[in-house]
Amino acid sequence: MRRIRIIILGMLIMSGCAHTTGPLRDGSCPPEFPVKGNANSFIYHTPRSFSYFKTKAEVCFDSPDAAIRHGFRAPKFCLSPRRGGVALTITTK
Repeated sequence: MRRIRIIILGMLIMSGCAHTTGPLRDGSCPPEFPVKGNANSFIYHTPRSFSYFKTKAEVCFDSPDAAIRHGFRAPKFCLSPRRGGVALTITTK
């Protein structure tokens, strides 16, 4: 399973796609590629995701659309802005 994951990550990063890059050494993403991709689950995390700060990126995307084009899906729970506070949004895609 680990070998397959490494192959998939290598294909994404080495494909020359301008919308992806590898993570930094600490598992974070560069500022211009803020979307973290998890190769085990094929779930992407934006800064609005509950798991964003505890997730170590395995691939980084410049937008959620780029992650979706590469086969990743949104997390089920994320934060959404709301007047006077923050509300939970559950994605159903």
